[in-house]
Amino acid sequence: MKNYLILSILVIVSLVLLLVQVQIEHSKFWYNTLGNIANTFLISGTLTLLYQFFSKREEDQQLHQMLKISDSIQQCGLKNIHPDVLHYDFSGLLHTANHFTAIMNDGLRWFGNHTHLIEARFNRRGTVTEFFLVNPDSAFCQLLSEKVKLDHSFMQGKIRQACKSIEATYRKSHQRGELRVYYLKDFPTQSLFVTEQQVIATPYQMSPGRSEIPAFEYHYQKGVKSIGSAIYADVERIRLVCDLVVDYSAVAVRN
Repeated sequence: MKNYLILSILVIVSLVLLLVQVQIEHSKFWYNTLGNIANTFLISGTLTLLYQFFSKREEDQQLHQMLKISDSIQQCGLKNIHPDVLHYDFSGLLHTANHFTAIMNDGLRWFGNHTHLIEARFNRRGTVTEFFLVNPDSAFCQLLSEKVKLDHSFMQGKIRQACKSIEATYRKSHQRGELRVYYLKDFPTQSLFVTEQQVIATPYQMSPGRSEIPAFEYHYQKGVKSIGSAIYADVERIRLVCDLVVDYSAVAVRN
């Protein structure tokens, strides 16, 4: 705004100088000098104003586009994107969420990295913890082992070991929270970590081997349409068709 004011003053001064130039026609030197100064101010000010106008217009268009993107992000409920899920801190979710659901392929590594946090969660009364793992006897388990270049029986063993580790950790805890482990009827298209307020989604890579996989963090609020609410509804439907293989709901109620 300040730049526009200064440039406008320059244009006005140039016009005033042109008017003064007309009044001093008898002095050729001052006539030419004032004319040159006035023309310089007028041309410079006008061109700069035009440049500022079109630059501002372009900036406004960029800002408008950025705001549209921002609105779109806000509407879909995206809160954050973490470049590598291996560095994502799940401690907050595991500690504060009343209901925590994890959907993974085998989950053995992830569970091993968070065993102490999950045991502390099992010690807390009123919590519900669910794990959905690939069914080791499913056709997808065979395909998964081929993709990651592991022996099929080894992949089956990883899944069963994950299930046993989860159950053993629960038995070692005070068993105040509920625990349920399911085998998926079909196959997961992404890893999901769902609470009553938040959804973390990590896509599965198509190529074999390990690489950095981003984690998309969505806000979830019941009754508010978003990507988080769509994922939450999907998990609700998945629960109805999966095989429940570990159920410690009744134990938690007694405790």
